[in-house]
Amino acid sequence: MERTEATIEALQLKVKGMSCQAGCANGIDNMLKQQDGIVKSTTTFDSGTSEIQYDKSKISEKEIIGLIEKRGFKAELKKEGK
Repeated sequence: MERTEATIEALQLKVKGMSCQAGCANGIDNMLKQQDGIVKSTTTFDSGTSEIQYDKSKISEKEIIGLIEKRGFKAELKKEGK
């Protein structure tokens, strides 16, 4: 199936447990970018957030959170306005 704009979703997560940008935040991004369905991942240690664009026809929000938690971090949906 060809990737279309209709299947691309944006996901904003709050990530807890990171201690640095280089190993933690960049490690999350590198791991996610290797997953089928991840279009873009930007994790920032300073803000404790991860912004991910993904193809919902290939990977789910729950699977993405699970992958981050498998690396030892706590991930949850970012609340609007916070």
